[in-house]
Amino acid sequence: MAASRLVLLSKKMIKPSSPTPLSHKIYKLSLMDQMGTHSYMPFSFFYPKQDTASSPEPKKVFQILEKSLSKILTAYYPFAGRVWDNSIVECNDMGVDLSQVRIDCPMSSIFDHPHTDIDNLIFPDDPWFPSTDSLIVAQLSHFECGGIVLGASFSHKVSDGHITTKFLRDWAMVARDSEAKQSPLFNGASIFKPANYSSSPQVVVDPPLYQNVSKRYHFSASKLKSLNSLISVDSGSQIPPTTVEAVTAFLCKCVNTPTFKPSLLVHTVNLRGTNNDALVPADLVGNAILPSAVSAANKEEMNLQRLVGELRKGKEKIQDMLKYAKSEELLCSRVSKIDREMNEWTSSNDFSMYRFSSLRKFPLHDINFGWGRPRRADMATFRVNMFVLLDNRSGDGLEVLVNLEEGEMSAFESNDELLQFASPCSGL
Repeated sequence: MAASRLVLLSKKMIKPSSPTPLSHKIYKLSLMDQMGTHSYMPFSFFYPKQDTASSPEPKKVFQILEKSLSKILTAYYPFAGRVWDNSIVECNDMGVDLSQVRIDCPMSSIFDHPHTDIDNLIFPDDPWFPSTDSLIVAQLSHFECGGIVLGASFSHKVSDGHITTKFLRDWAMVARDSEAKQSPLFNGASIFKPANYSSSPQVVVDPPLYQNVSKRYHFSASKLKSLNSLISVDSGSQIPPTTVEAVTAFLCKCVNTPTFKPSLLVHTVNLRGTNNDALVPADLVGNAILPSAVSAANKEEMNLQRLVGELRKGKEKIQDMLKYAKSEELLCSRVSKIDREMNEWTSSNDFSMYRFSSLRKFPLHDINFGWGRPRRADMATFRVNMFVLLDNRSGDGLEVLVNLEEGEMSAFESNDELLQFASPCSGL
C-alpha cells in the first residue's frame, strides 16, 4: 500500500475540557506501574459505513471524537499529563494526540496486505513506541468507501488492558451522551506502594523485540466444546478446564509441533475482581496484573492435561496471595517477590518464551461512539511471541490474535491439529 494513498487532514492536541485542580497535579505511579514496560497498547476498531439515518457525516465524526475525548480526559486527568522519572505523572493538561487522515482505497482492500502494512496506515506513529510524550496517540482514518477506523495507543505506564478498555468504553459512552458519568479510581499508589527511586530511577528493560507476523484464528462454540471435552485436568477435583485454560494450553502445544523446544508460557492474571475486591477494586486505574509462568522442558511436559493444571495452579497462587494479603505492605511484598521470580524465569535463554493474554469478557465489540458497534476489534502486530484471546463479535466463539516470527508462523499455520479446531480469519 503506497504511502501516497494516505492524506493527513488534521492533527490536534486534545486537552481536558476542564482544568485539573491544583490538588490533583501530581499523580504517583504505583509499584505495578513502575514495574511495567514503557511500551504502549495499540487497539483498533473498524466501522464499515452505516446506511442509517443516525450515521453522522464524515466531517462530524472527528468533531464528535474530539469533543468527547476532551470531556473524558477531565475524568481521566492523568492521561492528559506526562510521566517523569518512572515515579509520577505531572497532570499538566498538556493533552493527547488525535489526528485525522484520508486513505484513498476501500477498507476491504487493506486486508489483502500484511497486518504490519495495515498498522502503518491506521496508526499515526509506531503503535508500540510512539515518538511522543503523549500518553494516548489516536488516529481516525476515513476510507473512500465511507468506512472508518479508530486506532489508539495507550501508555502502559498509566493503564493495562482492563483500564484501556474501560477508558474506550467511557469515551464512547460520553460521545453518545455527554452527561454520562465515569467512575475511575486513582488510588493505585496507596494499594501498590511505589518504590523510592528518587536518587536512581528504576530502569525498566523491555523484552527483546522481533519482526513478527500476525494472524487471526476463530474457534467456534462447537469446536471450543470439543476442545474442552478433549482435555481432562489431572487433579483430584476433576474440574473441567475453562475455555481460556484449554485454548492457551492447546495453542502452546501447537506452536511446539512438530519440532519441540523447551518453552516458557507466560500468562497474565488480572488482580481486579478476584478474591479481594476491597483491596483491588474493579475500577482501579493503572496496572493491576501479574504474570504467571508455566515451563515445559521436554515433550512429556508439553502435555495438555499438565499445562492446564499448571495454568490453574499459577492463577490460584496469585488469587491466594490476594486472599491472604491483609495489608498493602504485605501485598507489595508478595508482588515484588513474584516479579523477582518472573525476572529470573524470563532472563533465562534456556526457554523459548510465549506470552498469552485473555481479553475475553472485555467489551471491545461494544465500543459504540454513535455509529454502531465495530465490525472488527484488533491490536497491532506484537513484537514478541504473543497470543491474545478475545470474544468474537457475536459472543458465541473466540478469536485469537497470533503473533510469531515468520518461520514459526509458517509451521504453526500448517499444523493439522490446529486446523481441526480453529479456522483462519480474513477481512472484516
